[in-house]
Amino acid sequence: MTLVDQLYPGTSRLVYDTAVHEGIAQNVAANIFGIMGSAQEELLITNAYIIPAQPAIDLIRDLTDRGVKVRILTNSLATHDVPAVNSHYKPWRDDLILAGAELHELKPDAAIRSLVGIPPVQGEFVGLHTKSFVVDRKRVFIGSMNLDPRSFNINAEAVVVVESPGLGQALAKVMERDMSPQNAWQVKLDAGGNLYWEDDQGILEEQPARNMGQRIQDVIFEAFPREQY
Repeated sequence: MTLVDQLYPGTSRLVYDTAVHEGIAQNVAANIFGIMGSAQEELLITNAYIIPAQPAIDLIRDLTDRGVKVRILTNSLATHDVPAVNSHYKPWRDDLILAGAELHELKPDAAIRSLVGIPPVQGEFVGLHTKSFVVDRKRVFIGSMNLDPRSFNINAEAVVVVESPGLGQALAKVMERDMSPQNAWQVKLDAGGNLYWEDDQGILEEQPARNMGQRIQDVIFEAFPREQY
């Protein structure tokens, strides 16, 4: 197979934040909800650092009310390299689920671990750093934009928006693979409103973590300002 055989035709545009006298013009943030909101059938999101706010929850609820299937993959505490993000993400888990999203969190021993290691080096755990989403399997968004306050208000970000059914289908398959029970827990709510984590091995009633140190950090960082992450 040649490189040409692995390419997908389409059109693309670059969206990026720019420096202005007052700071940063957040052009990416201004576009992201509009692109997500254009979904008619499906929205797939893979994002390493998610700290939503009410507008994001309202957007997801609007999409699911219209029959759009929304599926999200992010880091679990067990795969996080920035536990402070998890500290401010975790209160929103139930909001995301109640808004109709299907929520998945990566497993540190995911089956894809063998694909991401570079022999002879093998990481102790798998971590997620991707920032992408696919709209209706034909519009692809790939870039540096996390779904958190820092990316929306502080950082300068850049993304590529690609109109390509071929690329959309291919990326959607990868995202679905990463959300599978072999690679991620699905976070669910029971009848009493309690969260649980389900994968191909069973059910956990407490958020997964690699060690007690992570759980302690997760509590400590709740006191830090949400706006910095």
